[in-house]
Amino acid sequence: MNDIKMCGIILCALVVCIVFKNLHAEYSLFIRIGITCFTTIATLAIFYPVLSFIEEISRNTAVYNYIPTLIKALGIAFAVQITADVCNDAQEGSLANRIILFGKAEILVLSLPLIKNLFSLCENLIK
Repeated sequence: MNDIKMCGIILCALVVCIVFKNLHAEYSLFIRIGITCFTTIATLAIFYPVLSFIEEISRNTAVYNYIPTLIKALGIAFAVQITADVCNDAQEGSLANRIILFGKAEILVLSLPLIKNLFSLCENLIK
């Protein structure tokens, strides 16, 4: 799906949300959540060839061992951002801030082995 079609879909969804917000406010949130899920799936479909390319070019390098961790961190970041956006749409800013904090902590925990390897590399370079 190209960017012009996606922009058109988003603008149509925006108009529908505005119309439903005035008529039936409770449906507007579900429409926003639905369009968020749709755009997320479309975005993931765009990222698949990129991830395959990165995996292909890094296959015979030392970076290859870190690619799964980086992809997991990217997935966590996307999931947390989408969840925070949905919380903000529902006028729950404090919940959005908490899920962002959770996501940052989760990525930090996920990256601890990478940080350990980085310090080990620095130590070997100093010696």
